[in-house]
Amino acid sequence: MDDKGSPTEREEQSKQKGKTESVAFRKLFAFSDCADILLMVVGSVGAIGNGLGFPLMTLLFGEIIDVFGVNQNSLGIVEKVSQ
Repeated sequence: MDDKGSPTEREEQSKQKGKTESVAFRKLFAFSDCADILLMVVGSVGAIGNGLGFPLMTLLFGEIIDVFGVNQNSLGIVEKVSQ
C-alpha cells in the first residue's frame, strides 16, 4: 500500500501545493539589489527593442518596395511590353 496517505489526503496536499499567495507589486522588488534592478531595466529595454523591430522593418521594406514600383505607372511601358 502507498505510504503517502489516503487519496483524499493526497488530494488536499496537492491543492495546498498549488496555492500561491499574491503580493503587492511594490513588495515584489523589496529584496532586489542594484544588480537585479539593472538586469530588469536592461531586459525591459531589450524587450521593447525586440518588439519594435518587426514593425520598423515592415515600414522600411515597404518604402523600399515603393521605390522599385515608382516607374511602373508610365504609359510607355505597355508599348514596350507589347513588342
